Amino acid sequence: MSELLRDLTSPALIAALEENFTEEMACFGRGLPGAILHEDDELLWFYTGRRHLNGVLRSRFRSEEKVYIDRRIRETMAYFQGRHVALGWTVGPTTRPADLATHLEAHGMKQVAETPGLALALNAADLEPPDIPAFEIKEVLDEQALLPLCDIEMRGFGSSEETARNYYDTYCNIGFGPETGWRHYVGWLYNTPVAITSLLLYAGIAGIYGVATVPEARRLGIGTAMTKWALRQAKALGYHIVVLSPSDMSLRIYERLGFQRYCTLQHYAWTQS
Repeated sequence: MSELLRDLTSPALIAALEENFTEEMACFGRGLPGAILHEDDELLWFYTGRRHLNGVLRSRFRSEEKVYIDRRIRETMAYFQGRHVALGWTVGPTTRPADLATHLEAHGMKQVAETPGLALALNAADLEPPDIPAFEIKEVLDEQALLPLCDIEMRGFGSSEETARNYYDTYCNIGFGPETGWRHYVGWLYNTPVAITSLLLYAGIAGIYGVATVPEARRLGIGTAMTKWALRQAKALGYHIVVLSPSDMSLRIYERLGFQRYCTLQHYAWTQS
């Protein structure tokens, strides 16, 4: 296990934050049936065979020569193009060369999204949960207990059935319990599953992912309750720093909890016409 980061002034914070985000996506390459996760000294990428769930997660080229960079980009793109799937490519603070985005654009890739990286020190966080009658949170310890994820993912995020199933299959194949880096939680309101979130313990920090609440259970403080539950679990497991990437809609919620932005990842994409 990586050494735990203890405060937000650590020089390793941004790299750890980026690695936690990277690992969340790399899990698809590890967990989905038939998927491939490839890592060498320059690139980390995954291929799932799905139309839109493939990409390069880390780029640290040993040379900054344009001819070399362009050749590696062409080779990598050709792998995915030959399999007739879309390709994503993430550019972050530790990407090398620093101007890789310019090279990707020259090869026809376009920026399609950004991931803001937020972090919070647990010793300064308010961990007191809101009081919500008849609401409880349970840790998921097996595949059966994770089943509500699919419905909540679709209704809470508007995800497709395929996307929700990809998450479910990935988490199930990675496994449950203390020997894994993942923890999953389901929130129950009047004995009905209404919310989900996951915690990824990686690179010396804890990442919160997939906080979702079904529409009819919103505006009750359940999203905040799920987030604070994950924060308390991370603290109980010995972690000091928690990170996440909010949507535009949820950004203010996390800022009120004390999260601050420390970096941004850009996402590029190439799709066959």
